[in-house]
Amino acid sequence: MNVNGIDNNTGINPNYMTGKKRVLGKNFNYQIGDINRGSKVNEPLMSFSNPKTGESLEIYRSDIYSDDTPIYILKGKTAEGEEFERMHHAWIIDPRNCSYAELMMLNQETGNTSLGDKQRADILFEKTRVKSYLDKADYSAAIKEVMEEYKSSGNWDAYLSMDKWQQSLNDYTSVPVYFDRSIMERNGVKGSCSFATVKTAEEIQKEIDDRVKAAEKNGPTLRESLANAFPNAVNTLYSFVGSSVVMTFDEYVKAMEEMLRKSNEKANVSLIKNN
Repeated sequence: MNVNGIDNNTGINPNYMTGKKRVLGKNFNYQIGDINRGSKVNEPLMSFSNPKTGESLEIYRSDIYSDDTPIYILKGKTAEGEEFERMHHAWIIDPRNCSYAELMMLNQETGNTSLGDKQRADILFEKTRVKSYLDKADYSAAIKEVMEEYKSSGNWDAYLSMDKWQQSLNDYTSVPVYFDRSIMERNGVKGSCSFATVKTAEEIQKEIDDRVKAAEKNGPTLRESLANAFPNAVNTLYSFVGSSVVMTFDEYVKAMEEMLRKSNEKANVSLIKNN
């Protein structure tokens, strides 16, 4: 029986309850000259240009790119003809406040690299009415607006495709990111962090606690959720994968409650400090 099946009922993000997290460490401090050697010889992942403005951009993976260090290099020419080269860390891209170029980096991270995925991003770019591929905009709001238009017109194929794409972005950006605030400040981020998905350990723990309390108050209990999801739950015997222990429904609920409690505690990890 899959634990994740209860998440839609409780409203708790599974990334919080499973303890899934990311820690932004010292690698965020790399200088662009130290990480883009490969991008100078490799082919770009993608390139695009705006014939209206003359703007042109290329996206590369840095030569230190990995799942734990998803750093991209953005190179190009602005509408004013100025050449530039920038570093972007995918973990701190927020669709609620990002550029078209950053949105395309998230597409790379989530495997949304088809022509249809780029066309969806192009539709949103037009919807936001920004002039440059580097301008920030609320792409999450633009997605919702376009989906409402699809719903009103009965274009369900486009609606479902956009919804699937949106969900893949949400799954990637909803993973809590722990960071040493001093690292961010040395990179020009002062005071409260502008990236909505990046929080301190204390802020994440408070959000976990608030979500659990809200779910307990407004939603069904874990026992009720399991019983509702599986009609024969009470009369079924249970076991965890790899375990030979067989449990009654009551014992299974108790074990699940303990598992969720432990994953909640594990989410409150120590921050990696910059030595």
